[in-house]
Amino acid sequence: MLGLIKDTVRLRILAATLIPVGFIFITIIPISYYYLKTGFDRELEKRLIAVAGLISTIPNIEYAIDLKEGDEGSMYFEYFVAKLKSAKEIASLKSVFIFNRDGKLIVSSEGERVGRKIVRLDIDRNEVESVFQNKKVSSVLFKGEDGLYYKNAYVPAIYDGEEVVAALGVSASVTYFETLSYIRNGIILIVTISLTILIFVITIVSKSISRPVADMINQAKYIARGDFERRLDTKTYGELAILVDTFEQMRERIMNRNNEMQMMLSGIAHEIRNPLGGMQIMIDLLMERYKDDAETLKFLEQLNNELRYLSSVVNSFLNYSRNVNIVKARVKIESVINEAVEVLSGEIEKKGIEIIKKLSDIEVLSDFDILKQIFINIILNSVQAIEKDGKIEIESFKAGESVVVSVRDNGIGIKPGDMKMLFKPFFTTKEKGSGLGLALVKKYINQLGGDIIINSEYTKGCEVKIYLPLF
Repeated sequence: MLGLIKDTVRLRILAATLIPVGFIFITIIPISYYYLKTGFDRELEKRLIAVAGLISTIPNIEYAIDLKEGDEGSMYFEYFVAKLKSAKEIASLKSVFIFNRDGKLIVSSEGERVGRKIVRLDIDRNEVESVFQNKKVSSVLFKGEDGLYYKNAYVPAIYDGEEVVAALGVSASVTYFETLSYIRNGIILIVTISLTILIFVITIVSKSISRPVADMINQAKYIARGDFERRLDTKTYGELAILVDTFEQMRERIMNRNNEMQMMLSGIAHEIRNPLGGMQIMIDLLMERYKDDAETLKFLEQLNNELRYLSSVVNSFLNYSRNVNIVKARVKIESVINEAVEVLSGEIEKKGIEIIKKLSDIEVLSDFDILKQIFINIILNSVQAIEKDGKIEIESFKAGESVVVSVRDNGIGIKPGDMKMLFKPFFTTKEKGSGLGLALVKKYINQLGGDIIINSEYTKGCEVKIYLPLF
């Protein structure tokens, strides 16, 4: 449980820090890549359109519209091919070409056949329509046969009056993808290293926080079991150090108050016990003197019963106030329960109660006498809750690292409003009772390192489960 709590605190700190930071870091990669790609794309578009516009000013370019199929060897054809090829090499382009409204090639930097259909223009039909409306446009990125990305730009080149009759296109490879790849890999590497360092730092910091918290939780469990002597020895700093010191002060005050209460109860019990002893001797003498006087003897017996009850209450106070000396050894659960039932056999037979045992052969490291007292109290409560001809089922079994002993009865049960008060000292629903029975049982069980849970449905019975550590 302690490890689970420690891990839970650490995981919460890690999650609270790494989720938002990791989200920010992870989103940097695609966002950065997108904006870099968009920026490069726009710059390339501007550059290609500018270069295409400059090439479209080649002297006498308007005469290129007159080239026909079969003019590939003519002087004009060679002239335009040379000009376009020179422009391509200067601007580091893949190709430069002039085409008409039908999407057919007029002349290109590669000297291709006049009138050839340019397939790419069918894909860029929207851009082609725009360029023949006297606009300068560029295509989207596309992948060439060589596996590289390319981009085309189109500008009006030859006019017939105000009508565009031919356009000039340029195509360039997009080499910035390699640069983007390096940048993206660099960002991924930086983010990975940053997250690794961040995880390491947060793990160290979270451990310094979770360890004192877990130690305080563990210490609180010991205090809940009545162990006030154990000190909280954990090293920390800052606000946690103040919290640990405050926790220690609280433990010492509880311990001092508990010691004072034990001394007070013990003192009161001893002060009451002394006159009770004298009164018991006096009653015994009186009963001996008036043994032949039936009426007087009846009153003396009633007085004697009340005195014995008062003596048992004082003994309960003493038992509750003093610290128990626990001597642990291997104890068979079956043997302890059998002895507890034997002690109560007279009352069990008197009410005609059936005892059903389902006991496993289990041993625990515990104190035999204290366990016996615990089971006597629990079984006695069940006996007192049954009016007549009831039954009590006692079962033992292993559950994880604990042994569970279940005591079920079909008695009157417990009222819902009384459930939360069961383990409070001096709380009782009986006409006569100190109200220390279950409080003492819980104290003993906690000091043995176990726990107790009571479930009940009023008028239908009650079940008490006692959890004890195996070893």
